Amino acid sequence: MFDNFLEIGMKVIIEIKRENGELFFPSKIEDIYPNSILLSMPMKGGRTFFIGINEKINIYFSRKDSYYCIEGIVEDKKYEPIPVIKMHPLGLPYKKQKRNYFRLKVSLPIHIKLFGTEETFLRYTRDLSAGGIKFAHSKTIEKGADLEVKIPDILGEKAIKASVVRTERDDIREVNKYDIAVKFVDIDERSQDKIIKFILAKQRELRQKGLNDSN
Repeated sequence: MFDNFLEIGMKVIIEIKRENGELFFPSKIEDIYPNSILLSMPMKGGRTFFIGINEKINIYFSRKDSYYCIEGIVEDKKYEPIPVIKMHPLGLPYKKQKRNYFRLKVSLPIHIKLFGTEETFLRYTRDLSAGGIKFAHSKTIEKGADLEVKIPDILGEKAIKASVVRTERDDIREVNKYDIAVKFVDIDERSQDKIIKFILAKQRELRQKGLNDSN
């Protein structure tokens, strides 16, 4: 039922709702059954995070430049050979657009390097997500082009492989008229976790200030 959306090994985000607010954890699909999904157990501080049987959770994932949500109930969990939880979905995946937990409009310095060249340039993000970034550039970059991205404020000198998925021109702007949207390729869990935590922290700051970072 979910084969058109999910794949084994696919990275997802688990949302757990508690009295003090929502908690988010990186996870991945370990297996897919006709009526359930096996997920790696959430980790916090190097330890498994407790989730109760019959507790409601949501999982979020990106596909074709859109984010989707699946609501479900934890029906089982095991710790051997690896810690996993089994979620019983309560319905089919649906697009989650109005409240996007992964995308944040923010200006951060980034270093971009085009594969196959020695060209490296400094730009600033227009938005950031768990799966990629958008930045303004002085010229177009071909769709499918491979890049290396560094986000010093979050990941230090670590470089992430990325690929261009979309280029849009904005004639209103005087400089850097092109918006380049890229997706991260083969990003490790630790780096993705740092990005997610950064986004969630910034979103909490915006909510506390009474601001809204959504479209």
